[in-house]
Amino acid sequence: MKYRSKKDLWLTIIVWGAMLFSIGNSTYALMESEVGAVGYFIILAIGIGLPFFVLWMWITTYYVFTEDSLIVRFGPFKKTVPLDSITSVKKTTNPFSSPALSMKRLEILYGKYNIVLISPENRDTFMELLRERCPQANVGK
Repeated sequence: MKYRSKKDLWLTIIVWGAMLFSIGNSTYALMESEVGAVGYFIILAIGIGLPFFVLWMWITTYYVFTEDSLIVRFGPFKKTVPLDSITSVKKTTNPFSSPALSMKRLEILYGKYNIVLISPENRDTFMELLRERCPQANVGK
């Protein structure tokens, strides 16, 4: 089953505002200034390409349970967490970069030293599902 990432309103405003500003500013620079081929390429890559890449990650962040794993998708990036390797799950507001679009996150420890932070739309329901699917894990409340 597929679970979408929760998206905080304040983060939505910042990400979309910054991306629209970057695209608009780059488009204006391309139309109003004389840039050579290298300048044209740099403006396209950084000013327009990078914002579309960030928006791609924003739109395609989700989590999927398969028979034996949890798949975390974040744009072009994919992380597979075997369910039998999960050792603990707890609620957190850890601000470190992760495939989570909300500060209301779950910290999943798996393997010996691996960690992934995710932000499913309903943390409690997701934790209950992890509790059922990962009986060996210490799933917090």
